[in-house]
Amino acid sequence: MKNLISKLLICCAFVSFSLHAMADTPDELVRDTSRQVLDVLKRDTGKNTRAIRGEVETLVLPKFDFTRMTALAVGRGWRDATPEQQKQLTEQFRTLLVRTYSSTMTRFKNAQITVQPSNTAADAREATVRADVELPANSGEKRSAQVDYTLIKTASGWRVYNVSIEGASLVTIYRNNFNDILRQGGPDALIQSLKDKNDAMGGSKHASN
Repeated sequence: MKNLISKLLICCAFVSFSLHAMADTPDELVRDTSRQVLDVLKRDTGKNTRAIRGEVETLVLPKFDFTRMTALAVGRGWRDATPEQQKQLTEQFRTLLVRTYSSTMTRFKNAQITVQPSNTAADAREATVRADVELPANSGEKRSAQVDYTLIKTASGWRVYNVSIEGASLVTIYRNNFNDILRQGGPDALIQSLKDKNDAMGGSKHASN
């Protein structure tokens, strides 16, 4: 499951990379920004350096709707959480997502991405963009996958709140795990679980400096 989550998060990064992309439609955003993220991943001869990770985190975060993503991943438990608990859940989930894909992102530096036209109506509030991601034969990963990006239009532009590979949804995968924790201990237990995972990942050395 961890490998699948890593793939889902990398695909999120492809669509969510540039602060300055002025695409009019969701598919243009995916197409333009996927080229930019691949360029960044190829820097420093493809090494996952601290500088590259820092650039990814700085540029990617504003392109996600983390509150919506967290609410969907938490499911019914979101309504049971206080505003402060919701804030902590969002912060901890965001940290988990960032650290998970930062540790594996350079494996996808040679990916080829073909984005399909979305035909999204001008007044649409949500959109799904489909892309085909292909990896080299020597990558050690499945060579191709169909990826669906789900975006919502906000006052600041399009924001990603879910991504699916071959029908496997990021928020659904996490929701199944979160539900077990919520049933046993409620929102506070989930917050602590996320903190523990983030502390463990933060204490490990993912890559070179």
